[in-house]
Amino acid sequence: MEELTFESAICSDYEKLLKESQRALVTWRERSEEVLRFGLQGKSIGDELQKLQAAYATAYHRLEQHGKSCIFCQFTFGLAENATPGAVFISPRRELPA
Repeated sequence: MEELTFESAICSDYEKLLKESQRALVTWRERSEEVLRFGLQGKSIGDELQKLQAAYATAYHRLEQHGKSCIFCQFTFGLAENATPGAVFISPRRELPA
């Protein structure tokens, strides 16, 4: 019988939500950097950035809620030594394989 490692024990829904959150964060960050670099201004630019930020906040919230409600995720994250609930949700800032 093959032993599961911590990395292979991540719930597929959590991984999908993590990737969605990460994509939304990268999209928002890259567009914000473009706006700053090129000095773009105006209501439409502000609205666009606000929508991108909201998309990231929504994706991150879904990820966080899943981690709190999924029994498998709770068990998996409980296996990590000294894991605090907040430590679980730092993950969107790290790159995952595509």
